[in-house]
Amino acid sequence: MAIVIDVLRASTTINTLLQLCNEVYITDSIEKANSYKDAIKIGERNGKKIEKFDFGNSPTEILRNKGKILEHVKNNGKVVLTTTNGTRVMKRVFKNANYVLIGSITNAKYVAEKAVELAKSGITLVPCHRKGTFAIEDVIGAGLIARYIEEISKEKTKNEEVLAAKLLTKGDWKSLILNSNSADNLRNLGYHEDLLFCICENAQDVVGMFDGEKVIRM
Repeated sequence: MAIVIDVLRASTTINTLLQLCNEVYITDSIEKANSYKDAIKIGERNGKKIEKFDFGNSPTEILRNKGKILEHVKNNGKVVLTTTNGTRVMKRVFKNANYVLIGSITNAKYVAEKAVELAKSGITLVPCHRKGTFAIEDVIGAGLIARYIEEISKEKTKNEEVLAAKLLTKGDWKSLILNSNSADNLRNLGYHEDLLFCICENAQDVVGMFDGEKVIRM
């Protein structure tokens, strides 16, 4: 059992989409995304919306256009997402986990509940980070989810990385995220609203599971 965490913004965007549709197709390739017929294409590279795609990797942009997405899905259209980092990590983790859930700050309690329900031999938290470099927002997301897992399961972790993540959540973790390198990049690209949305703890009661091709609402 693994929970993949990409707070800014793939996990949060996926959760937002799953509030509108039952499944989101995932790819780490722009070419593969373009190969889907009759699909709304959502994605970014280095935070910027991909040229000729319908939307960027932005939960607030998704919400502003939810009518179009709902109508598309109602007519059996697909939704496909590709991002710089999060979708790639999801595919890598899937190779070694029997379940892969999508975690964020916005669904922390709910993904923890589902993980405890499904897990049989431990839960691995996988912060996506930024193309191999440390991303504090994903570690904080992992820490929040870990706290909920412990509350629900009544079991304390001894994993030192998880303990460190939990420590980050005891202070003003929102300020840590809002002052992070990832946040600076998003602000420079005009996505300040996304930053505020992505730090709303437990605002989304949806949980998605990745099956290797798509994330399915559970």
